[in-house]
Amino acid sequence: MSRARAAMIALICALLAWPVVAQEQGFGLTLTLRPGYASAYRLGEWFPVIVEVANDGRDLRGVLEWSFPGAPGQPVFRREIDLPRGSRKRVTLDVFAQGFARNGLIRLLEDGNVVLEQSVRIEAIEMDRFLVVVVGSDPTLLTSLSAMSISGASGTVVRHIAPDDLPSHPLVLRGVNAMFIHDVNTAALSTDQRTALRDWVLLGGQLIVGGGINGERAAAGLADILPVEVTRTLNQGDLSSLEQFAGSPPTPSSGPLLEVRPRPGAEALPPAAPLIYRSRLGNGIVVFSAFDLALLRGWSAEPDLWSRVLQPVPLFIPGYDARVNQINLMQDALQLPAIQLPPASALAAFLIAYILMVGPVNYLVLRRLRRLEWAWLTIPATVVVFTGGVFLVGIGLRGGQAQLLQVAVVQGAEGEPRGAATAYLALFSPIRGSYTLRFPADHLVSETRSFDDFTARPMLATSNDHGVTVPDLLVDVASVRTLIAEALIPMPVQVQSTVQFNGDEPLGEVRNVGSTALEQAIVVYQGSFQNLGDLAPGARATFAFGGSQGGFPFGISIASDRMFDRRQILFRLFNASSRIAPLSGGSPLDDEGVYVIGWNRSSTLPVEMNGRTAPQEGLTLFVIRLRTT
Repeated sequence: MSRARAAMIALICALLAWPVVAQEQGFGLTLTLRPGYASAYRLGEWFPVIVEVANDGRDLRGVLEWSFPGAPGQPVFRREIDLPRGSRKRVTLDVFAQGFARNGLIRLLEDGNVVLEQSVRIEAIEMDRFLVVVVGSDPTLLTSLSAMSISGASGTVVRHIAPDDLPSHPLVLRGVNAMFIHDVNTAALSTDQRTALRDWVLLGGQLIVGGGINGERAAAGLADILPVEVTRTLNQGDLSSLEQFAGSPPTPSSGPLLEVRPRPGAEALPPAAPLIYRSRLGNGIVVFSAFDLALLRGWSAEPDLWSRVLQPVPLFIPGYDARVNQINLMQDALQLPAIQLPPASALAAFLIAYILMVGPVNYLVLRRLRRLEWAWLTIPATVVVFTGGVFLVGIGLRGGQAQLLQVAVVQGAEGEPRGAATAYLALFSPIRGSYTLRFPADHLVSETRSFDDFTARPMLATSNDHGVTVPDLLVDVASVRTLIAEALIPMPVQVQSTVQFNGDEPLGEVRNVGSTALEQAIVVYQGSFQNLGDLAPGARATFAFGGSQGGFPFGISIASDRMFDRRQILFRLFNASSRIAPLSGGSPLDDEGVYVIGWNRSSTLPVEMNGRTAPQEGLTLFVIRLRTT
């Protein structure tokens, strides 16, 4: 790629990333808007919308509302904001788009009235494209990676953002496949930003940190996850070992290299004269280059180099199908008697009994009593009795109170204290009523298709620093509304393992070292599984793959709970023919990984309903990646 072409691409990217500013003179408000990753967003994934508001007018308390104009059926997101006179506020709205949207609209509302609004162009990145985000001050760095080829991806998109715009929520980063950090003092990032980077890598992200002159600063805040220990020593080094690795002579042939000490398990690239170090962290990958990333600017083989370093990591995103295709996990898994129709035989027996009582029985009884004229009283009375009976039976079947049920999927890695929880929440109401639900702060809340209630208004959630509120959620008679809540939580289940490989087959032992039991546990590797049974706290079980194993998830024989069909949950999550996932090909589980999958009969995410903590009938599925060498 010529320097002129690279400069043109950089200029276009800079124009796309330019913040949008709106001003309303009447209220003295100025608004600056930066959506997504330099205006790009991943279709179906959460992304940040950064809003900066300056108020030089009167005091104002309102709501920021983000929507996708011209795209019917898209969700709407709201966040409260308090703007005293003279204040400057920066808030982030976490949003997603179900379908392609080319424009976003931000509005500032006060008492339902529009005070200020601004539209902005945004670009959707399809799920089969590889999204690279470069964090740093150089808007032309690594622009050549738009020509990079990644297995399973239809193309690569490169975007540049400033360190301040780095999201502090790992689930808002899930739309990013790889992130390069250059000339950034990562120690100056907030604790939430650094924690989000670590959690994002654990879930399948790929983080590349550049070395060279600025390498010590770039590594300062990320030292605990890097594949190397960084020193303060800089040496003039030879880059020619990249020639065979990437297939083209590098330019320049030498440059300052930061001296490092590889940690156990770090992979050195190229093996003979290493300049790049790579290690796995959970489901993701962390890379450190001893050289400055800018040294390879203008090198024609730069895309080839990084295509050999980066990998198509499968992503397990339980909420993706629900957001994009409105696929409702609860619809297959929930076995709530109250929402099931009575059997046809029972309905037929009721109708026959009703007809007999109103007709022949009523007539025969009155004739025997010689009081046929009483029919005008006995027939209505019979109708009232049967109607009341139907009403009482309906109350008995449906119950007298609303029920909240939860199926959660928690992803984690061995030895890691936090995991990602995706909870499907089914709210059943025996009567037509409205409910207010409240979730803790940093929970991402959305709605998926309801069971049979097609007339209800779409859910509208409002967030603030204290939590997320879903007000006036209308549920029809004997209907179910289904929501999805996603958050990072302390891992309720902790395991320790020793895993070895006998050729290509793993064997080892798993021990439950936490305080929560793991029911009907299995070990999964490359589409095969082995049963471990129930693992109570302190219990251990061994496994050895080899010969014939059952196919996962089809070969699973598993008992269901009274409320939930566990086998259907596994089919919906892991059957490739019934689901979609970004860049995952078939299974969402990495073929290189060994996983423990098990259950616990409990709910995972807390919810308040109408101002009180709601009791929930729950089931949690844990998917934990084991450490392997």
